[in-house]
Amino acid sequence: MSHAFMPNASPRSRSRHRPRALATALVAALVAALALLGGARAFAADEEAPDAIPRSEKWYEQSQDGNKTGYIRVVWSPSTWKGQATVHDTTTFVNSSTRNMGGMRDTFSVTTTTDLERALDGTMWWTRTRVEEPERVTLSEIMWTGKGYRFSSHIIGQEANRQVIEVPLEKPVMTDAESFLGTHIRAGTLKAGSTYDLRGLDLRSRAARVSKLTVQGRVTIEDEKGAKLETWKVVDRDPAAGSETLMWMDDQGVLVQLRIGTVLIGRTTQAKAEQMPTRPAEYAITVPASPRLERIFSADRTVIDVHVRPDEHRKLPEFPTSPWSRTLEVIDRGEDGSIIRAELTRYDNTDVKATIPLVAERFARWLEPTAQMQVADPLVVKTVRDVIGEETDARAAAYKLARFVFTKLEKQSLPVAQGDAVQILKACRGDCSEHGLLFVTLCRAAGIPARRCSGFVCIGGMWGAHAWAEIWTGAWIGADPTTGEIGTGARYLFYGYPDEPESYPGVVSSRARGRIRILTRRIEEGKAAFDLADPSGHRIYDREGRRYLHVLAGLEAREVPADWRVTLSDDREMRIRGPDFSAQLKASADQGSDREGVRRYFPGKVTTWAGAPAIIRKTGSARMILLFSRRRVIQLSISGGNAEVLTQLETVLAPTFAVPALAWDAAEEAAAPPEKKAEDAKK
Repeated sequence: MSHAFMPNASPRSRSRHRPRALATALVAALVAALALLGGARAFAADEEAPDAIPRSEKWYEQSQDGNKTGYIRVVWSPSTWKGQATVHDTTTFVNSSTRNMGGMRDTFSVTTTTDLERALDGTMWWTRTRVEEPERVTLSEIMWTGKGYRFSSHIIGQEANRQVIEVPLEKPVMTDAESFLGTHIRAGTLKAGSTYDLRGLDLRSRAARVSKLTVQGRVTIEDEKGAKLETWKVVDRDPAAGSETLMWMDDQGVLVQLRIGTVLIGRTTQAKAEQMPTRPAEYAITVPASPRLERIFSADRTVIDVHVRPDEHRKLPEFPTSPWSRTLEVIDRGEDGSIIRAELTRYDNTDVKATIPLVAERFARWLEPTAQMQVADPLVVKTVRDVIGEETDARAAAYKLARFVFTKLEKQSLPVAQGDAVQILKACRGDCSEHGLLFVTLCRAAGIPARRCSGFVCIGGMWGAHAWAEIWTGAWIGADPTTGEIGTGARYLFYGYPDEPESYPGVVSSRARGRIRILTRRIEEGKAAFDLADPSGHRIYDREGRRYLHVLAGLEAREVPADWRVTLSDDREMRIRGPDFSAQLKASADQGSDREGVRRYFPGKVTTWAGAPAIIRKTGSARMILLFSRRRVIQLSISGGNAEVLTQLETVLAPTFAVPALAWDAAEEAAAPPEKKAEDAKK
C-alpha cells in the first residue's frame, strides 16, 4: 500500500501561543493510505470482467495507542474508465480525536471520501478526494493524462485559487500494495521471502517513487468475527522516508490488518466500526522542560538529551541535521531505551541583505501558491501591501509580516485540521500551524522565499510540537511568527519541512510522539556557558564576591551590599532584602510581547530601567516594573527604599539586562561550599 502520491501526507504541528500538535498525528498519512485500501480486492487479468463481479463492502476501525479514533468504509463495484475495465473504489474515513497541550484541549473531526478508478492489476487511473471539516470542504483530483498525472486541488468557494501540479511520467503508477499483491495471492505465486518494487506517485517530489514490499510469510491472526485466520504478512518500506507499514492479507488478497507505528487498522463489522467512543481519544503533545529555562529564547547554543522509551512498534526517531539542530550521539541503554543527545543552535544572519520581490528561478519552489497558501488571492495581496507598504528590504518586510501575524491572530485554534491563508485572515485566529502557514503565504506574496518547518520547541516551561518558518533575506534564516521572531534562538528540535521533497517530519513525529522526555544539559548565551546536568549549578551564590546568579532564569546581581540578603528560588525568582526595602524579580520567557502591546493591560510610565525598556507603575511606596530584555519579561516588585537605595538596586541588577559576558562554570565560580549552599537554600 502506497500513500506517497498524496500531498502533505505528513503529521502536522499546531500551537496556540505555546507549541501544540494535532492529536491525530497520522491522519493525513492514514487518509492517503486508507483512501486507497483498494476496496476488497483487485482482479487478475484471467478473472471475470468487472461487470460480472457483484458489489462488495468492507469495514475497518482505527485505533492509536489502543484508543479508537475512527473507522473506514470501503465499497467497490465493477466499472470502466475510458473504455477499460476497472474497479471503482469508494473509501470513507471518519476520524475524531482530541489533542491536549498543557491542559488546553481541542477536538478535531474530519470525514474523507475518496473515489478511485483502478485497473484490474492495480494501475491508478483517477482519484477524487473530498475532505469535509467544520466550515470547510476541500476537493482534489489526480488523473492520468497519457503523459503523466495532473493533480488539482481547491477549497469549495475558492475555485480561483485552484492548485495544479503536472507530474510527467512515461507510464502510470500502482494504486497501492493491496491491489498490486492481490493478483499474486490469488494466483498462488506469493511466497515467503518474495520482494517486489511498488511504484507510486509522490506529488511533493513530482515524480514516481519506489517502495519495497517484502513478504515475511504466513501468520495467524483473528478476523473480524474473532476466528483464527491464516494471512500473508507483508512489510512495505519506503527507503526515502524511512517509514514502514505492516500489512496482513487473506488468501483472497483482501486486507485484514494494517499497522503504521502505534496506529492499528483492523477489519471489523459495520456495527463495531460505527460505534465511536463517547469521548474522543485524547493525546498530549507537550512534555515538561527539565529544567525550566526562562532564558531559552536568547540562547545561542543548547545541548539536550532526548530520552526515548522503548517501543516494539516504533524505531528511534532520526532527527535530521539542520541549521537549528543536529544529533551529537545516540546512547543505547538497553531495556531503559535510548538517549539521543542533540545540539540546538541560533539560526540568523544579519550581515546579508536582499531586495524584494525575489523572482529568480532557484526560488520558484518557495514562492509558489498552493490550495491552502493562496498567494495571489486579492485579500492576501492587499494584506501584504497594507503591512509592508513600500518596504523593499527582505528582512525588514519579513519582520513587519511576522509582527502582523503575531498581533493580528487570536491564539485560538480553528475547527479544521489546517487552516488556509484566506480562512485565517478572515477568522483572525489560529494556532502555530495557522501562524506559520499565513506567514509563509504572506512572505511568498511579498516576494520573500519561505517554507514551513516542523518539530519541537522549548518555550521555557515546556517542550511541545510546533510549526515555524524559514525565509530568505539574503541567506536562509529562521523565523517564528507565533512569537514574532525573525532570527531564531537555540530552542528548536527540527523534524523536517512539511512541503519539501525528501523531507519527512511526519515519520520523525510518529516515532517520537508520546515516548520522549527532554533534559537540557548545557546552555550558552553570549560568552557565558553553563553546565545544567548538575542541579547544584542552577543557582550560584558567591557571597565573598557579592554576586548571585539564577542560571535558568538569567537573573543576576553583582556588587551586592553586605547588608542585603539575596535568595534564588528553585523556579524563576530572585528575592532581595535590605534594611528598609524588599524586592522580588520573576522572569518569564517572552513569547512575542512588546512594551507598547503590554501597556494595554499594564498602564504606566514608559521609560528605561537598568538600561532595559520598562514600564513603571507606582502605588504609594511600592513600585511595579515590567522590563523587556533578552527575550524575557522581568517583573520587578519593590517595596520601600529611598531614592538612593533604588539607584543602587538598579546598578546591582544591571547585569540581568545585559548580554552575559562571563561563564560562571565550576572552574571559575567562587561559590559557597556545599554545606553553605544548603544553608542558603533553606533561608
